Amino acid sequence: MIKKYLKEALIATVLIFIVTNVVGYYRGSSVKVDGNYKLLKNATTINGKKVSDIISVKKPLVVNFWGTWCPVCAQEVSTLSTLAKRDDLVLITVAVNSQDNKNIKNYMQKKGIKFIVINDYNGKIAKAFNIGVYPTTIFYNTNRDKTIKDSGYTTEAGFLARVKIVSN
Repeated sequence: MIKKYLKEALIATVLIFIVTNVVGYYRGSSVKVDGNYKLLKNATTINGKKVSDIISVKKPLVVNFWGTWCPVCAQEVSTLSTLAKRDDLVLITVAVNSQDNKNIKNYMQKKGIKFIVINDYNGKIAKAFNIGVYPTTIFYNTNRDKTIKDSGYTTEAGFLARVKIVSN
């Protein structure tokens, strides 16, 4: 009897995983990356570092759009923090409509967040990328000429799988 419930739970989990990934891929399909990569290169982080120096490294690039006001984004924080520690990719996050740098830094301190953040105070960068759902993530290969776009919550395994796919 327990085997039957475990099997059903496993099937339900796999189906949920597949459906959420399909929905995320579909919602991410409206994201515009052509030409907008330059906006990232010209930005600075909330700590005053030039993003162009950070993303010039020849590693896959993950760009995550989020907001301090977004409950789903808050669920993804631990995954992003883990990814930020990896040496095989570069993670840049864009805090959209999240007030000033001080507010973002306070939020990060409360949540124990330690990753690179660009403050998109007025949503200009997100608008240029046509971001309509948060969180949204863009995965670039090392040459920045191939991307995968995804919207909604993503697990660590999901992030790493997309990095691997875009890098091949």
